[in-house]
Amino acid sequence: MQQDYKNEMRAMTEGLAEWCRRRERRQRTTRTLIGAAVLAAAISVTAGALIVPPSTDTFVNGDLRCCVADACDRVDLILAKI
Repeated sequence: MQQDYKNEMRAMTEGLAEWCRRRERRQRTTRTLIGAAVLAAAISVTAGALIVPPSTDTFVNGDLRCCVADACDRVDLILAKI
């Protein structure tokens, strides 16, 4: 009787230890994947910030009426050069 009890306890604790190892492995894998995703997002945002050209006067920002006179002057200069 005593031996059966010890064998049963040993089987239970060995199963628990294996379960704990699998759980730790899954958690480690999950943390690694999350870290890789965060790193990929940071690299994408940084690359995007470096690749996108800075806003200059060639881009229209906001109201178009502010740029009409400037655009007309530029067209006149281009036509004068032709």
